[in-house]
Order: sequence, then C-alpha cells, then structure tokens
Amino acid sequence: MRLFLFLALLFSTLNLQAKNTKLLDKITAVVDEHVITKSMIERVKKSLPIRQNISPFIYKKEMKYTDKEVADLIIRKFIIRSTLAEQGYVISDATVEKEIKRKEQRLGLSRNDPIAFLKKSNTNFEEFFELNKEAIEFNHFNSVVIIPLISVSEQEIKNEFFKENVNNKTVSYRYTLVDFSIDESIVTKKDYAIFKKTMESFQKGGPLPSKYGSIETSTLGDITADGLTADLQKLLNKTQEGQFTQPINMMGETHIFYVKTRDVVESSLFQNAKNRIRALLYESKAKEVTQMWFEREKANHYVKTL
Repeated sequence: MRLFLFLALLFSTLNLQAKNTKLLDKITAVVDEHVITKSMIERVKKSLPIRQNISPFIYKKEMKYTDKEVADLIIRKFIIRSTLAEQGYVISDATVEKEIKRKEQRLGLSRNDPIAFLKKSNTNFEEFFELNKEAIEFNHFNSVVIIPLISVSEQEIKNEFFKENVNNKTVSYRYTLVDFSIDESIVTKKDYAIFKKTMESFQKGGPLPSKYGSIETSTLGDITADGLTADLQKLLNKTQEGQFTQPINMMGETHIFYVKTRDVVESSLFQNAKNRIRALLYESKAKEVTQMWFEREKANHYVKTL
C-alpha cells in the first residue's frame, strides 16, 4: 500500500514536471523508492576524477559518461544495496569509517589531509564517505554474486596464449591430430572450402557424401611441431582445439587435420603468462556476466528512466 501511494505521488510529480518546464531539478530516473534527479547526475559527473580514483572498478577511468550512463550506475548502486540487504549484509557507518581510517593509516595521513584534498577535488567528506560505502558494497557484491558465476578453464588460458603467440617461434606445442586424406583428383584446390564444410558437418554427425567414400583416416598422437612440415605448422598455428585446419596438398593427396588436442609444451613463457591471461579472461567474463545479471535483476525492481 505504501509503495502504491509512493508511486501515485511520484507520477503526480512527474506530470507536474512535464507541465512546468521551470522546475529546478528534473527527475531522470526512478528505482524502487529512490528518485534520481538531474542534479544528482551532474554532481557525479563533476566529481568523476575522485570517483575514478576511489572506485575505478565502478567508474572506469577511460570513460566519459553520458547522463544516461551515470543514471544507470546510480540505478545499479541501489539494486546492489537492495540485493545485499536481502542477504543480510548491510554496510554500517562504523564499517565505512574503519575503512577510511585504514586508508589514512596506510598512507600516513591525518583526517585534515583528506579533507583538504576533497576540497580541491570538488567534493566533500559526506560524498567521500558515500563513495567508500559504495565501493565496499560493490566489492562484496562482486565476491558473493558475480565471481561464483565465472570460471576460466585451463584450456581457455591455453587458447588465449596460442592467439597471443601465433607468430612466436619460440613457443612449441604438442598435438593429437586426426588426419583425413583423399586423392587430390577427388578434392582439388577449388573444392577446399566445400570439403572443409563437409568434414565439419561429418564431425558433428552429418552424412559423408559418397564421392568421399575413399577417404582414409589416421590418428597422430602426442606429436610436436618439430615433427611437422613448415606448411602444416602454419595451418596448425591458426587452428584452435576442436577445429579443422584448412585442407593442404601433401604427396599427391589432399589432407585435412582435425585438432583433437592442442597443448602448449610447458615453458617459463607460458607459466609466466598464465596468471595474467587468467585475470584478463576473468575481467572480460565479469563484464559480460555483470551486464546480464543487472538486466535480469531489473525485472525484480521498479525501474523507470525518463
């Protein structure tokens, strides 16, 4: 009933606003019982530098935000706060104060130092306090909601490593290949594209045309690039695990290779790159998962943008 009355009053306000263009503070969005105004958005935009320093994971440093993008960030803040509250996690003022003091001690600052800095940064301590609260909430939300939805496999790391080092001759690989070969008179160069599509379909359970009935197969297991021709190495460098290479003519026959497994031969280069690649993949997936989560979660809230 209270929500109904709130919405009735809100829509009444919105109608008055539409009729009165002299209204000082325009309402731009509503999320549940929270009203987002034009002045709130302008305030965020004016204090972006300090926001990007305190919460770079929320306010991306490379971004120049539009009003709509800022409104979306504020909407997300309220949805995160609501989600955490439902889980019994509410950030108290004491928790925020403790975090601010921890930062001051780590940097060897007194309370007057941040206040002086805030004045130069077009903000105040109250806003600084709220920014720290928002950052703590986002970190906890990311830990308990988003991260459990993300996984990065060892194979994904290897595939990304392959892409980065496709032309790096110091990196060596170990393969298990399935070699499909047929007389070159049956599959000539002009047939290569159709032949590859046919083999991809066949690998997924499709029929093999009768004209390819003489095709022969053999499995080449645990072989390294050192034992392959230069032309085949080039094809394999462009082919991921679970894919077919482009067809190639070898000794009077047309060959196409299915890469059953492709592993990097363990090296210091790969070991040193693993953590970096894993972090990049996590970050990429986190953006996608977070976007999908908010789009889905909005259905559980009253959200309206004007």
